[in-house]
Amino acid sequence: MNFKIIDNFFSSENFEYMMTSAMLSTYKKTWQPNSQVLLNRANSYACYETKEFTHSDKSLKLFLNTFQEKTGMVVIEFNTFFRKIYSKELKNIFKYGIIPHQDNEKYNLAGIVHYNSTGIDDGTGLYSSNEKEIFYQIEPDVLIGAKPNRCVFYDSQIWHRPLQDENNEMRIVQPFFLKIK
Repeated sequence: MNFKIIDNFFSSENFEYMMTSAMLSTYKKTWQPNSQVLLNRANSYACYETKEFTHSDKSLKLFLNTFQEKTGMVVIEFNTFFRKIYSKELKNIFKYGIIPHQDNEKYNLAGIVHYNSTGIDDGTGLYSSNEKEIFYQIEPDVLIGAKPNRCVFYDSQIWHRPLQDENNEMRIVQPFFLKIK
Protein backbone atom coordinates (compact mmCIF):
# COMPACT_ATOMS: atom_id res chain seq x y z
CA MET A 1 0.00 0.00 0.00
CA ASN A 2 1.52 3.25 -1.13
CA PHE A 3 0.56 6.53 0.54
CA LYS A 4 2.28 9.73 1.61
CA ILE A 5 1.70 12.27 4.37
CA ILE A 6 3.03 15.83 4.16
CA ASP A 7 2.61 17.91 7.31
CA ASN A 8 2.85 21.70 7.02
CA PHE A 9 1.90 21.30 3.38
CA PHE A 10 1.32 24.99 2.69
CA SER A 11 3.47 27.82 4.02
CA SER A 12 1.77 29.62 6.94
CA GLU A 13 0.77 32.50 4.69
CA ASN A 14 -0.66 30.23 1.98
CA PHE A 15 -2.46 28.04 4.52
CA GLU A 16 -4.12 31.13 5.97
CA TYR A 17 -5.19 32.18 2.45
CA MET A 18 -6.58 28.70 1.68
CA MET A 19 -8.42 28.46 5.01
CA THR A 20 -9.94 31.91 4.49
CA SER A 21 -10.97 30.92 0.96
CA ALA A 22 -12.56 27.73 2.29
CA MET A 23 -14.51 29.67 4.92
CA LEU A 24 -15.73 32.36 2.50
CA SER A 25 -16.55 30.16 -0.50
CA THR A 26 -20.06 29.32 -1.63
CA TYR A 27 -21.06 25.69 -1.04
CA LYS A 28 -23.70 23.46 -2.59
CA LYS A 29 -25.45 20.55 -0.82
CA THR A 30 -24.40 17.15 -2.11
CA TRP A 31 -23.47 13.67 -0.89
CA GLN A 32 -20.85 11.00 -1.42
CA PRO A 33 -20.71 8.72 -3.18
CA ASN A 34 -22.77 10.83 -5.54
CA SER A 35 -24.37 8.04 -7.51
CA GLN A 36 -27.88 7.15 -8.55
CA VAL A 37 -27.90 4.21 -6.12
CA LEU A 38 -28.10 6.62 -3.18
CA LEU A 39 -31.08 8.80 -3.89
CA ASN A 40 -30.79 11.19 -0.94
CA ARG A 41 -28.41 12.76 1.54
CA ALA A 42 -29.96 11.03 4.58
CA ASN A 43 -28.43 7.64 3.76
CA SER A 44 -25.08 8.88 2.51
CA TYR A 45 -22.07 10.96 3.45
CA ALA A 46 -23.89 14.30 3.39
CA CYS A 47 -21.60 17.20 2.61
CA TYR A 48 -21.29 20.60 0.97
CA GLU A 49 -18.88 21.32 -1.87
CA THR A 50 -17.59 24.36 -3.70
CA LYS A 51 -17.27 24.44 -7.44
CA GLU A 52 -14.20 22.71 -8.81
CA PHE A 53 -11.15 24.96 -8.87
CA THR A 54 -10.29 26.36 -12.31
CA HIS A 55 -7.06 27.65 -13.81
CA SER A 56 -8.02 31.21 -12.89
CA ASP A 57 -8.39 30.38 -9.16
CA LYS A 58 -5.53 31.47 -6.92
CA SER A 59 -6.38 28.50 -4.67
CA LEU A 60 -5.65 26.08 -7.52
CA LYS A 61 -2.35 27.77 -8.35
CA LEU A 62 -1.25 27.61 -4.69
CA PHE A 63 -2.27 23.96 -4.41
CA LEU A 64 -0.64 22.77 -7.65
CA ASN A 65 2.57 24.76 -7.09
CA THR A 66 2.88 23.45 -3.53
CA PHE A 67 2.08 19.85 -4.49
CA GLN A 68 4.58 19.80 -7.36
CA GLU A 69 7.26 21.53 -5.27
CA LYS A 70 6.84 19.17 -2.28
CA THR A 71 6.56 15.93 -4.29
CA GLY A 72 8.56 16.53 -7.46
CA MET A 73 5.59 15.17 -9.43
CA VAL A 74 4.20 16.88 -12.52
CA VAL A 75 0.41 17.25 -12.52
CA ILE A 76 -1.18 17.03 -15.98
CA GLU A 77 -4.86 16.83 -14.97
CA PHE A 78 -6.69 17.67 -11.76
CA ASN A 79 -9.97 17.98 -9.90
CA THR A 80 -10.06 19.72 -6.52
CA PHE A 81 -12.44 21.79 -4.43
CA PHE A 82 -13.34 22.53 -0.81
CA ARG A 83 -15.76 20.32 1.15
CA LYS A 84 -17.54 20.92 4.48
CA ILE A 85 -19.06 18.11 6.51
CA TYR A 86 -21.36 18.76 9.48
CA SER A 87 -21.52 15.98 12.09
CA LYS A 88 -25.19 16.66 12.86
CA GLU A 89 -26.07 15.50 9.32
CA LEU A 90 -24.32 12.14 9.61
CA LYS A 91 -26.55 10.16 11.98
CA ASN A 92 -26.60 7.07 9.73
CA ILE A 93 -22.87 7.29 9.06
CA PHE A 94 -22.09 7.18 12.78
CA LYS A 95 -24.47 4.26 13.21
CA TYR A 96 -23.40 2.17 10.20
CA GLY A 97 -20.19 3.72 8.89
CA ILE A 98 -19.45 4.88 5.37
CA ILE A 99 -18.70 2.22 2.78
CA PRO A 100 -15.09 2.14 1.55
CA HIS A 101 -14.64 3.17 -2.06
CA GLN A 102 -12.12 3.67 -4.83
CA ASP A 103 -11.85 6.89 -6.79
CA ASN A 104 -12.05 7.57 -10.51
CA GLU A 105 -9.49 5.51 -12.48
CA LYS A 106 -8.96 8.56 -14.69
CA TYR A 107 -6.61 9.90 -11.98
CA ASN A 108 -3.42 8.27 -10.64
CA LEU A 109 -3.65 9.88 -7.21
CA ALA A 110 -6.36 10.86 -4.77
CA GLY A 111 -5.94 12.72 -1.53
CA ILE A 112 -7.05 15.31 0.93
CA VAL A 113 -5.77 18.44 2.65
CA HIS A 114 -7.16 18.92 6.16
CA TYR A 115 -8.00 22.45 7.27
CA ASN A 116 -9.59 22.52 10.70
CA SER A 117 -9.79 19.10 12.32
CA THR A 118 -7.40 17.04 14.38
CA GLY A 119 -7.27 13.46 15.52
CA ILE A 120 -7.36 9.90 14.32
CA ASP A 121 -11.16 9.87 14.27
CA ASP A 122 -11.35 12.69 11.71
CA GLY A 123 -8.86 11.38 9.16
CA THR A 124 -8.79 8.68 6.50
CA GLY A 125 -8.93 4.89 6.65
CA LEU A 126 -6.98 2.92 4.02
CA TYR A 127 -7.59 -0.75 3.16
CA SER A 128 -5.28 -3.38 1.67
CA SER A 129 -8.08 -5.27 -0.07
CA ASN A 130 -7.80 -5.39 -3.83
CA GLU A 131 -11.29 -6.75 -4.48
CA LYS A 132 -12.91 -5.14 -7.51
CA GLU A 133 -16.57 -6.13 -7.29
CA ILE A 134 -17.46 -7.01 -3.69
CA PHE A 135 -15.69 -5.47 -0.74
CA TYR A 136 -15.25 -7.83 2.24
CA GLN A 137 -12.69 -6.14 4.49
CA ILE A 138 -14.30 -4.64 7.61
CA GLU A 139 -11.57 -2.64 9.36
CA PRO A 140 -9.02 -0.36 7.66
CA ASP A 141 -5.37 -1.43 7.77
CA VAL A 142 -4.11 2.14 8.18
CA LEU A 143 -5.71 5.08 9.98
CA ILE A 144 -4.26 8.47 9.13
CA GLY A 145 -5.30 11.18 11.55
CA ALA A 146 -6.40 14.64 10.56
CA LYS A 147 -4.25 17.65 11.34
CA PRO A 148 -4.59 21.21 10.02
CA ASN A 149 -2.37 21.74 6.96
CA ARG A 150 -1.78 17.99 6.51
CA CYS A 151 -1.83 16.61 2.98
CA VAL A 152 -2.44 12.88 2.54
CA PHE A 153 -2.41 11.18 -0.85
CA TYR A 154 -2.45 7.65 -2.25
CA ASP A 155 -3.10 5.63 -5.39
CA SER A 156 -6.66 6.42 -6.50
CA GLN A 157 -7.48 2.69 -6.62
CA ILE A 158 -6.68 2.05 -2.94
CA TRP A 159 -9.91 1.35 -1.06
CA HIS A 160 -10.45 4.09 1.51
CA ARG A 161 -13.09 5.96 3.48
CA PRO A 162 -13.32 9.21 5.37
CA LEU A 163 -13.40 9.03 9.14
CA GLN A 164 -15.63 11.49 10.97
CA ASP A 165 -15.35 12.42 14.63
CA GLU A 166 -18.92 13.02 15.77
CA ASN A 167 -17.59 15.50 18.35
CA ASN A 168 -16.18 17.72 15.60
CA GLU A 169 -19.09 19.95 14.60
CA MET A 170 -17.72 20.85 11.16
CA ARG A 171 -14.89 19.37 9.12
CA ILE A 172 -13.29 21.36 6.27
CA VAL A 173 -11.17 19.49 3.75
CA GLN A 174 -9.87 19.82 0.22
CA PRO A 175 -10.25 16.55 -1.68
CA PHE A 176 -8.10 16.26 -4.78
CA PHE A 177 -7.70 13.89 -7.71
CA LEU A 178 -4.60 14.13 -9.86
CA LYS A 179 -3.22 12.61 -13.03
CA ILE A 180 0.55 12.80 -12.93
CA LYS A 181 3.31 12.16 -15.48
